[in-house]
Amino acid sequence: MRVLIVGDIVGKPGIEKLKEVVPDLLIKENIDLCIVNGENSANGKGLRTKEYNEILSVGADAITMGNHLYYRKEMATEYIKLERLVIPANVTNITGNGNIIVEKKGVKYGVINLIGTAEMGNMFENNTLNPFKVAIEKIDELKKKHVDYIFVDFHAEATAEKLAMGYFLEDKDVVCTFGTHTHVQTADETIRNGKMAYITDVGMTGLVEGAYAKYECSTNEAIFNSIIVDIDENTKSAIKIKRVNM
Repeated sequence: MRVLIVGDIVGKPGIEKLKEVVPDLLIKENIDLCIVNGENSANGKGLRTKEYNEILSVGADAITMGNHLYYRKEMATEYIKLERLVIPANVTNITGNGNIIVEKKGVKYGVINLIGTAEMGNMFENNTLNPFKVAIEKIDELKKKHVDYIFVDFHAEATAEKLAMGYFLEDKDVVCTFGTHTHVQTADETIRNGKMAYITDVGMTGLVEGAYAKYECSTNEAIFNSIIVDIDENTKSAIKIKRVNM
């Protein structure tokens, strides 16, 4: 079994790069599940229903979020209606799906989204529960629903916090813990405890060069950052993780 996980989609260039790369990559790499972080997809900040539908249209099965959760105020009451969208489960003041189950060909995949507590700004510091405790709660919820595989997107700034989450979850029946947020892909992909794939940051799908503007981002050429995780269906353990960049 193979799973494609795509780093933060940044603005229109990221969306267009996603459309260019993912449909063919799903076929070429024989991908069974695709998870995409979409929290920067709406002109670099947040996600709207428009971007949600565009990301799903390329073959994504689940979309995760992050610290731009609050930016699109019109979406505050809409997140819960988007059944393939996962928002950080440890945020207390917005209602949405902190985990979801995607079922394909009789296999149940659980996806959890969490946000870090270090260097994430006052809004999150004041409205966020301990991500480690919430991780256990959400994992237990999914296990009670008999999911086959659990994936965790930990959207965080501090490398130390991401590493700590990786070590914390390596024996908690999670098949992959991956970091998002910094837009810089790390080269520390590994298999933890012989069964859980881990990387500190998947990177981004967006601008090669350019800068955020107030409400929109540059339309320069984009890059594509992702990982592919191979899973042994007999042991339900990750056996390989590789970075895929274009």
